[in-house]
Parts: sequence; structure tokens; C-alpha cells
Amino acid sequence: MTEPNQPKKPRALTYTEMMNGGQQQMDDVTHQQEVNLQRRKDVLERSVEHLEQSFKSEADRIGGVSGI
Repeated sequence: MTEPNQPKKPRALTYTEMMNGGQQQMDDVTHQQEVNLQRRKDVLERSVEHLEQSFKSEADRIGGVSGI
């Protein structure tokens, strides 16, 4: 699952970076780790949303059958 290189997006500065004149000090490896982490988070959030929807659908189906 390869994606084209995306331009770096600005991010919030850390406290240390603010104290060092507002310069971001993230190297390419750290940036790539953050991008990968964000992708994993997005996938997991979609999975949770899918599970919640499935649970709700099943609960509605069961509730409709029993007349609750």
C-alpha cells in the first residue's frame, strides 16, 4: 500500500521548539513515523466505527424481533 510522497504539513510546535525560536526539529524518520502512526490511527478509527455500526444494526434487529 504505497502512496505518493505527500508534502510535509505544518504541525504544532513542541514546547522545546517554541523555546528554540519556533523552529521545527523533526527529522525525516520521525516525520515518517508520525505519518505511519496517523494512518494506523485512521484505520483503527474506521474499524471502531464499523464495529459500532454493526453492533447497532444487530441490536436494532434483535430489538425488533423481540418487540423491545
